[in-house]
Amino acid sequence: MRIRISKPIEEVTALITIMAILASSVAFAYPARRALVATPVASRTSNFLRHSSIHPITTTNSKPRYGYHHHSSTMLTVQQRYQSNDAVNDENRRKAYLAVGSNMGNTYQNIAKALSSLQSNGSIKLLQTSFLRTTAPMYVTDQPNFLNGAVQIETSLPPYELLAAIKRVENELGRDISGNSQRYGPRPVDLDILLYDGYDITTSEGTAAETIGDNDLIPNSLVLSQHSDILEIPHPRMAEREFVLAPMMDMERMNGNDINHPILNKTMTELLLALNKNCSEEGDDDEQQPAHRVLPLPRGRMLVFNETIIQGILNVTPDSFSDGGKYSKSVEAALGQALQMEKDGAGIIDIGGESTRPGAEAVGIEEELRRVLPIIERIRQESDIPISIDTRNARVAQAAIEAGADIVNDVSGGTHDPEMLSCVASMGVPMILMHMRGNPKTMQALTNYTSNAGVLSGVVMELMERSKAAEAAGIPRWLQVLDPGIGFAKDVNGNLSLLKGAGVLRANCGNMPFLFGPSRKGFIGKVTGETDPAERDFGTIAACLVSIENKEGIRDACNILRVHNVKAVKQAVLTYEAIQNATLESKK
Repeated sequence: MRIRISKPIEEVTALITIMAILASSVAFAYPARRALVATPVASRTSNFLRHSSIHPITTTNSKPRYGYHHHSSTMLTVQQRYQSNDAVNDENRRKAYLAVGSNMGNTYQNIAKALSSLQSNGSIKLLQTSFLRTTAPMYVTDQPNFLNGAVQIETSLPPYELLAAIKRVENELGRDISGNSQRYGPRPVDLDILLYDGYDITTSEGTAAETIGDNDLIPNSLVLSQHSDILEIPHPRMAEREFVLAPMMDMERMNGNDINHPILNKTMTELLLALNKNCSEEGDDDEQQPAHRVLPLPRGRMLVFNETIIQGILNVTPDSFSDGGKYSKSVEAALGQALQMEKDGAGIIDIGGESTRPGAEAVGIEEELRRVLPIIERIRQESDIPISIDTRNARVAQAAIEAGADIVNDVSGGTHDPEMLSCVASMGVPMILMHMRGNPKTMQALTNYTSNAGVLSGVVMELMERSKAAEAAGIPRWLQVLDPGIGFAKDVNGNLSLLKGAGVLRANCGNMPFLFGPSRKGFIGKVTGETDPAERDFGTIAACLVSIENKEGIRDACNILRVHNVKAVKQAVLTYEAIQNATLESKK
């Protein structure tokens, strides 16, 4: 059932509120809603905006040369990202979906700042995010590509007041909302209301919408002011925009619940499939640049999942199981290995200062810092390749990011150090959440998954618990990568089952990006009889290729492979993917 609200009174409300934005640069305080005096609507908001003399507010922010300092004004803290407000009556809050985008400047930080600002007074709370994609511009094609996504929010604001809050934020971040800028042209940030819960708003006849007079909400059911110059819900062009439907489908898959369009009576997945089919039939597929999922990094950089990404292992430890001691005594030797792996095709260098092999002893934080910081700083003098810091400790993660690392890779999934999740959230960087039970000394005694209906189900359940904990701490889904923890708290058959069921893992975890790290692990030695870890690269290649096989036909699977022998695995993956993507020639 859908709820229709007619437009005149509400458009007056929007006009008055948006005029207030343009008249003052101060942030809103949202009082309780009061009765409005009806005034003529001849001068609509669009006309007012065209004649406004408001100028965008520009802001300056400082940040260190590398990474995101946790005290920087550009950093979004966990409180800013997922802000609650005890003063707001939860009974008056509704859920809505917003599209978010940017194609000017540091696009990810523009989006992150916009979402933080929207939550600044507690009337809006971010609930979840989609993944992010780089997409070609529509309508006006002579402009940079966009970074696009979608979010679900909870708000105490009625639709038009939500629109006013959005316009305030867009104005703060430098978007020209005067009406003089090119429509569909470049913009530092773009926020659109897509869907909104049924709301007990007054109609133009002065009566409450009948079907929700008892406050019985119908998710995403509001149909508001069709053909309005100010606001239409659902968004009138969302069904023609892949860059909107794909992120909305992300959230459908992550939650396992349909998100229905209240007029078209189709789910987001159905709408996207129909759009793709229509484009294919009309031959538009060949003309459009494909959208690629991305992982935002510090300093405006991104990892693009247009191919499988190889993560090269650089252990600066004396006791790692494969290359312990090889790069721990000389920063220059470690630098040489990092640069060689980059040359061989690595997209990430993973630096670790604590061995987590089965039975390994914990390393003190000061010693871990002594091992990893010099090599991170040295690599940054020579290369801008993305760096992940392999650590379980929040202090090490923070220091590494400040030294120039980009990603936190925690084998404990944030369980070892209670400060880890909030620390990563405060820095606004991606996090790899690995599945593990116990710690390196105890994990191999925790390989029984019978109570979880098997290792696949157990890992899915426990990984998603960590993902939700990270999200609640302020690490949005579009900054998360999952790792099933090959070799950690799994026996031989458990490892083999996870690799064979890699597609099932992805599907049951909402198609989140996955990292697989089978390189030279003990299960390969058990299968092959090879006792020397350095001689297990052939088995490693087989395990890597199985992990990226896409039997489930997932359209935009995102894969990272963590390996020692970058060159061998990179060549194998390139060949495998070329074969997978080849077109079969038919006989004439």
